[in-house]
This record gives sequence, structure tokens and C-alpha cells, in this order.
Amino acid sequence: MDNRMYAVGADVGGSHISSAVIDLASGNAVTDPIVTDIDSKADACTVIDAWCGNIIDTLSAFPHDVNRVGMALPGPFDYHRGISLIKDVNKFDNLFGLDVRMAIHSRLSGSEAKEIRFVNDASAFALGEALGGSARDRSDVVALTLGTGVGSGFVRNRQLVETGDTVPANGWVYKLPFDGSIADDAFSTRWIIGRYSELTGVKLHGAKDVAARYESDAAARRVFDEFGSRLASFIIPVMERFGSSTLVLGGNISRSLNLFRPAMKAVFAKTDKSIEVFQSSLFDRAALIGAAALFFDK
Repeated sequence: MDNRMYAVGADVGGSHISSAVIDLASGNAVTDPIVTDIDSKADACTVIDAWCGNIIDTLSAFPHDVNRVGMALPGPFDYHRGISLIKDVNKFDNLFGLDVRMAIHSRLSGSEAKEIRFVNDASAFALGEALGGSARDRSDVVALTLGTGVGSGFVRNRQLVETGDTVPANGWVYKLPFDGSIADDAFSTRWIIGRYSELTGVKLHGAKDVAARYESDAAARRVFDEFGSRLASFIIPVMERFGSSTLVLGGNISRSLNLFRPAMKAVFAKTDKSIEVFQSSLFDRAALIGAAALFFDK
């Protein structure tokens, strides 16, 4: 077996870590994902030990040696150097300044894992969808995760694009200006529930609560129509700059894509833009595959 064709993909969230061995040729997981609960407020040693225990369990579940591990983590994080910059966000604060790569290496020294790479979780989502998801047959892909904010990733020929004139800094759109603020405010759960509250005076808890009222509530329909129109207007120049016509949406808000896709299509039609919008086919598994795809060799 050529172990260059396999890598462990790990996705770190605020409450758990999941990992699996990924076949880089097909973009498929070849082991069942293993999920381990994490106390993100624990001390650094406890957190790192839990992460490594999860990865070791995944390595043990595969009958062949796998010596590469890709990890998707939320920011702020120095992904190139492997150093955590997370601070004052009520999770993983005790990892601030830690050389995570070295800490993990020391705990995996008895395993076959030799190389560890890190990637932003939204970027990993984009890679995962390009390698094994909705955009697996597309060469130029823009992906957004829509939830508490907007994450993004740009992929060309199954490689992440984070620098250059065709993408915003780091491939992150969340700071781009839009409608007097930034994209992170405009395309988020807080915008949806805030806009619904403006129209009705009713404060709901999440986007899915607004979506649940779509069929019976004109205000809910207006919110998603506006969301789709705004998102289309925002993303057109971003995609033109990158030279892509393939957009993949993930995150919790994207589960209601059928409610705002028509408004997006209407804007695209008015501006004569040919953009295909896909819902994630992988959702929670996308970052696993994308993290492993850091080792994809075109």
C-alpha cells in the first residue's frame, strides 16, 4: 500500500474532535469517523491529550500505516507555524501561544504519524467539498459556511488558494465590506433573526426558527428573499475575481438553501451571471476530508 494516498483528517470544534482516515484519490473516508468530546475550557495538556487520543484511535482503526495528519481548527491560529492564537473567546484560551504542532508530535511519537498540517475550518470545508463533495468534478470552487458568521475557502484544482490578486487576504471574505458593515454581519444567524425581529417585533433564537415559519409567515419569506438577494449581490464580484462559476454553501443556514436559492437565481439572471449554487453534500464530514486534502498532490 502506498501510504501517500492516505491521510488522517481531523476536525476540531468547540465541544469535540472527530477524525477519520481519508483516501486522497477518491475523497472518501475509509474508516468510520471517531468522535471524542472535548472540554474546551480545560488546561492545555488535557485538551492536547484528548485530541491525540482521538487521532491514535483513528490510526489504530486502519490496517496500514498512515503517517500524515491534517487538522482543521477555528481561528485565530497561525496555521503555517502551528501556534494557537485563540484568546478571549471562551474556548481553548489555555492554548494561547502554544506550539500545537510540537505538542501533538510529542504525544504521537509512538505512532506512525510523522507530519502534521493545520488549516482553518472553513477552508477545510471548501477543500472537502472540492475533493469529495458537491464540487468534486469542478476545478475552480468558492465555498461559504453560513452560520454564526461567514467562513470561506477558494479552491483551484483541489488546492487551497489563500494568496494573490484573485482572493481576499487568506481567502477569507468575512471582513469584506457590505451594506455599511462587513460580510460577517450580513450573512449570519444574527442578521436573519435581527431582520425578522425588525419586521415583526418577535425575537427568535435561530435561523431554523425563522425557516420553520416560512410557509405561513410573509415576514419569514421576506427575510430569506432578502438574504438570498444580498448574498448573490455580494458573491458575484468575489467569484468574478476568482474566475469561478461554482459556489458551494455549508453551515446551518445552508440547510435552508431551498428558501433563498430562488432569490439568488433572480439576481444572477438580472446581472446575466452564470453561477451554479450547490448545497454541501458532506456537511460535518467536509472538514475531515478537507483537512486530509492538505496532503493532496496534484
